[in-house]
Amino acid sequence: MAETSFTGRINGIVFENNQDLFKIIDVDLISKLPDYDRDNIRVTGNFGDIQIGSTYKFTGNIVVHEKFGKQFRIRSYEPVLPHEEGSLAKYLSSDKFPGIGKRAAEKIIDSLGTNALDLIKSNPTEIDNLDLTQKQKDSLLSGINQMDSFSEIVIKLARYGINKKVAGNIYKVYHGDSLKKLEEDPYQALGEVRGFGFKTADNMGHALGIELNDPRRVRGALLSILQTALNTLGDTYVALDELLTQAYDLVQSTSYDELANSVNELQRQGKVVVSGDKAALQTIFQTELDIATELKHVVNNQVEKEEFDDSDIEKAIKHVEETLEIEYDDTQKNAIKNALNNPISILTGGPGTGKTTIINGILMCLKELAEIPSAALYSDDPPFLLAAPTGRAAKRMSEVTDISAKTIHRLLGLGIGENEATDVNELNGEILIIDEMSMVDMFLFKQLLSGINSTKRIVFVGDKDQLPSVGAGNVFGDLISSGAFPTTRLQVIHRQGEDSSIIKLAHAINDEEAEETIFNKTKNYSFIPCQPSLVGDAIDQIVNLAIKRGFKKDDIQVLGAMYNGQGGITHLNDILQDVMNPLSVKTKVIEAHNESFRIGDRILQLQNNPEKDIYNGQIGKIIGLNPDDKAKILIADFDGREIEFGIKDLNDITRAYAITIHKSQGSEFPLVILNLTMQNYMMLRRNLLYTAITRAEKNLVMVGEKKAYIMALRTPGNDRKTELAAKIRHELGLKEIEDTSNVNAEQEETKAEVKEETAEPENYILTPELIYSGQIDPMIGMEDIKLEDKK
Repeated sequence: MAETSFTGRINGIVFENNQDLFKIIDVDLISKLPDYDRDNIRVTGNFGDIQIGSTYKFTGNIVVHEKFGKQFRIRSYEPVLPHEEGSLAKYLSSDKFPGIGKRAAEKIIDSLGTNALDLIKSNPTEIDNLDLTQKQKDSLLSGINQMDSFSEIVIKLARYGINKKVAGNIYKVYHGDSLKKLEEDPYQALGEVRGFGFKTADNMGHALGIELNDPRRVRGALLSILQTALNTLGDTYVALDELLTQAYDLVQSTSYDELANSVNELQRQGKVVVSGDKAALQTIFQTELDIATELKHVVNNQVEKEEFDDSDIEKAIKHVEETLEIEYDDTQKNAIKNALNNPISILTGGPGTGKTTIINGILMCLKELAEIPSAALYSDDPPFLLAAPTGRAAKRMSEVTDISAKTIHRLLGLGIGENEATDVNELNGEILIIDEMSMVDMFLFKQLLSGINSTKRIVFVGDKDQLPSVGAGNVFGDLISSGAFPTTRLQVIHRQGEDSSIIKLAHAINDEEAEETIFNKTKNYSFIPCQPSLVGDAIDQIVNLAIKRGFKKDDIQVLGAMYNGQGGITHLNDILQDVMNPLSVKTKVIEAHNESFRIGDRILQLQNNPEKDIYNGQIGKIIGLNPDDKAKILIADFDGREIEFGIKDLNDITRAYAITIHKSQGSEFPLVILNLTMQNYMMLRRNLLYTAITRAEKNLVMVGEKKAYIMALRTPGNDRKTELAAKIRHELGLKEIEDTSNVNAEQEETKAEVKEETAEPENYILTPELIYSGQIDPMIGMEDIKLEDKK
């Protein structure tokens, strides 16, 4: 049968399979279709990303489906692009190209003419010469990514087992050359393309006939190990001997000589840096170096500020004590003095040690000493800048200080309007205080430092014993261990009251003195032993009983270590959703990524989204569902603000009746139910348990295996391998300190015991000689509770 073509406008997607990209779409005819007399038709075939409301030319054949009648099966399709100046400007400034307004659209047309879209499609590098911000250029390219060339590439990459999302990431990096680049060397995408791992590269390499000992594959293995250490462990480097050993095992067909040659070649390509006995990805090495350099700049280019006498500070502190009706101890007073008279100072301490009270003291003293009028604090250019990594932490900071605090992203203007990642707001003021610093990763910290202009004082506040950031590095820990900045360590518990037993438990965990008390029943916390297979039933009963005892549903938060398994977050959310928000006949539901979302569900944001002003770890509640509106398919309330989610945004949310301990950082809840079992074996660390317990404001119920809690108590935190502290000391001209951070042997020994009981680098060129030489309640009436085994 002869092929035919027609032009039509897409009304919607009737069916979609993300695995093979097959879609059934509803199309309104614009041009006539031979032997067809209706105004719209169902079109079937494999599509990449297509735009609802856009016009396309479809080529293929009419087929007759036994149930649905005539359909059009495509062989190919292409967008019909506007060429008239008015319609082209309107198209470019539409929501298909976020960030491009009317003025930017006019710039594009002035530069490339009315044939602009065709020109860019055929040669994406045309974008480089446009007078646009980088964000606008990325938006323009991203919009064009969704046209036919992108679709063809996605389909072809699917033949190599590469899914749609990764294929999109590949196109962002290599544009129209994606296939050519990967077929030349699939391993070059490692570290460059998000979600593209060694296994994917190896599958493609095998299909292309690349030998096991091919230098491209060997280099790919080395890059993969460094990238895995960064993404999985948060390490910014890998010991050279460990890198070579792992690569040898991974490649399974090479010699150490070939590995050495490959490391040297990666150095020549500017992808890897070898410094001493450590190897790092060049971009990560440079990020640490940039942070150290920025800190040096802050210290050495300090804005002139008044140096306050100790006697004046003491008077100001006395006034604060009288106003707040408190009394600071000597350590807390010292923290205030450090903040007032140093360009950079650090404050670290656990719960109940007075960090918030000290922040208030710093601000009140500075207001008095610098004679800052109250009206200035609420001006457009405030002298006090307060920020935290999450919206919830920033909100709490505002509540306790009565001064506006923002997320770090919002403070810097990241992702807002037309700001680029490197184009951040300038930070000027008397003082900048960043809370919850343990959550700040190296990339965000670099951006924060780059925005500091004439800020006179900077105070980093946090709890060094919590889990490090989700992102790579250990910034807060490195700032402290560098010894380069005045640091106050708070150890005395000042907060007394109903929740003090949880605070005491947290400190006992850090002091390795909790084994005798953690399983006791106290007014605020208790432990219920439970096998992994019964965890779901146990938590079901505990939550139901807590609700009967008067706890509000939103005050109850279940925490765990992992998503998978019987006691995993995913399974617990299935159980808790039916407890907290049971399904009724009238309940609206939408399905996404194997999850069911209902109005009233508690949800968690998984990625930073500065445009919506919601961030990773932020919790909201679904207040509306519109299954027929893909642009506003879900509406949620986040801290009193209504946020609209399109269908693609659903990938960034999950149900939040149960969340991971990592995602809970920066938040506190009236009742925390903590689940730890030996299924979490690899993650059981002291700082994980400590972080979980300190999320409980007043009540804590621990569930799971006693052995798992003991292992966590006895296993030191998994210290990340980083070089930031050393680089800071080097940049500031301080003497090097000996590295004593290796705790791997101690960790392995602990696991065995529990099981039985219950700077610019030098140019290093590797040689064979160097290699071979080896260089979770009584408070809710649970004293006698017995868990039932539900059949």
